[in-house]
Amino acid sequence: MRETSPVYFDKDWNCWNIYTYDYALQALRNPTVFSSTPPIQGSADSLSGSMILMDPPKHTVFRSLVNRFFTAKAVQVLEPQIERLAENLLNSVECEDAFDFVEAFAVPLPVTVIARLLGVPEEDMPLFKKWTDSIVGVDGGGGYTSSQEGLNEYFKEIIESRRAEPKSDLISELLSSEVDGRSLSTSELLGFCTLLLVAGNETTTNLLSNAVKAFSENPEAQEKLLANPEATLQLGIEEVLRYYSPVQVLPHRFAKMDTTIGGQTIRSGEQVAIWLGSANRDERKFVNAEKFVVDRRPNEHIAFGSGSHMCLGAPLARLEAKVGLSVFFRRFKGLSVKEFEMLSGPLIYGYRRLIVEVEQR
Repeated sequence: MRETSPVYFDKDWNCWNIYTYDYALQALRNPTVFSSTPPIQGSADSLSGSMILMDPPKHTVFRSLVNRFFTAKAVQVLEPQIERLAENLLNSVECEDAFDFVEAFAVPLPVTVIARLLGVPEEDMPLFKKWTDSIVGVDGGGGYTSSQEGLNEYFKEIIESRRAEPKSDLISELLSSEVDGRSLSTSELLGFCTLLLVAGNETTTNLLSNAVKAFSENPEAQEKLLANPEATLQLGIEEVLRYYSPVQVLPHRFAKMDTTIGGQTIRSGEQVAIWLGSANRDERKFVNAEKFVVDRRPNEHIAFGSGSHMCLGAPLARLEAKVGLSVFFRRFKGLSVKEFEMLSGPLIYGYRRLIVEVEQR
């Protein structure tokens, strides 16, 4: 599609699709033409008040409320905590020759970290995972509406609890924040909570799993990792993001005016999907794009998007991946994947199950 139809209208989905790197970047960085705000929003949707459905300047104001908590400098203080968590998770499987990497490590690591930041009980992790899988469409079934409602009710209780008794967590910070001289509405608070919970675990879970799968497929990459762990892992994480982009498509952009891109005219109001996974395999941008090159330089992938909506949690995801995978590869060698089950749906690339076989160092 990148070669023959880089910008393509799908009649079945009534949606334009952008597949190449340059056109994807053009759309991502031009919110005055490609809006994130849908023409109609569902009031019951827990993301209806979220900043991911806003355009600048409103988006800029809302993002500024939480941006300081997710800068590279801000999240760096979490490194010791993440390392301890990773060690504890791997302690539970250290006597096993094979285990499900997703269940044992890739899910609980980021879910626990974001739960602590939000100030919600870690023991509710199974609920969080169930809801997020449904919301991003990887659970293989329906249940989107019930998951939204469940998430709404859950966070409403937490919000009311924090109103009565604030704590040192993100939800309490949001309750004390103001926009244009007013407190955030319930819809806006729910939008923040849902976005932070969903985005705070789903992407990193799949980044971790995709990294293990990529290294298992590339013995040379494992050898480089053994020889120079820190440098190889830093570059390798970026290559995993490019090669196995966790978020494959951003499906909800809407033309605010008639525009032409890739020789195609998109009319005002029409929906546009931006395929990050395809853009990150664009041969015009990346040499040997279909090959996993663990030390690829340069690597200007757009796995976290670009422009005003570039992923807020990218520094945290990178830190969790760096620390988590460092602990994993310090502990184990001889990595191989014995069985796996992919997630369903086009939005997310990752694994429901990833049975790995390892040797203790």
